[in-house]
Amino acid sequence: MRRALRGLIAAVLSLSAIACSAADKPASFEEGKQYKQVNEVQAPADKKRVQVAEFFWYGCPHCYAFDPSLRAWEKTKPADVDFVRYPNSLGHPQGLLHSRAFYTEQALGVFDTMHTALFDAIHKDGNPLISEAQIAALFQSKAGIDPDKFSGTFNGFVVDAEVRQAENLARSYGVFSVPTIIVGGKYMTGPAMTGGLDQTIATINFLVDKVRKERGIKK
Repeated sequence: MRRALRGLIAAVLSLSAIACSAADKPASFEEGKQYKQVNEVQAPADKKRVQVAEFFWYGCPHCYAFDPSLRAWEKTKPADVDFVRYPNSLGHPQGLLHSRAFYTEQALGVFDTMHTALFDAIHKDGNPLISEAQIAALFQSKAGIDPDKFSGTFNGFVVDAEVRQAENLARSYGVFSVPTIIVGGKYMTGPAMTGGLDQTIATINFLVDKVRKERGIKK
């Protein structure tokens, strides 16, 4: 009986040791799994700075789920890292409307209010925002933007050019799904590749360090 009990205790301790070692194992990052190289690498404007870019769509539930994690990371990102967002339509007319909404909120200086409001309207309130009128009404109710001012910006040349530029950049990188993160104009990652939101943040940090080393940047 005692021999059997000692054997059981030894087995439990052995399993515990395996579980602890697995939990304590540092995250591994492998090219082709957690990240990959983009189709067309973009040369940095400043080699001493690392750009982290998110491609997203307001209608994407995964982008909505990822946004709080990404905004929390943005608040603590290293000083040499620049974070930018690019809307992506994924080829849908509704997506192009949402891309215009993103650049309109930036042009009118109401990003802090409207970015979350657009996400919430679609995913929490059930408003798909499939027309300019629906988006204009949201800008008026949430940010007090006059409909005529909204329309002039939303349909203006500047917003149109920015939307086209974002679409072209996505194609150059090879972005076919969202959310997708591009680090240093060279590496691509995202929750679909890493398997989770926290894993994506960890991969972003890994890739920032990787780009630094490749460029010889001292942190």
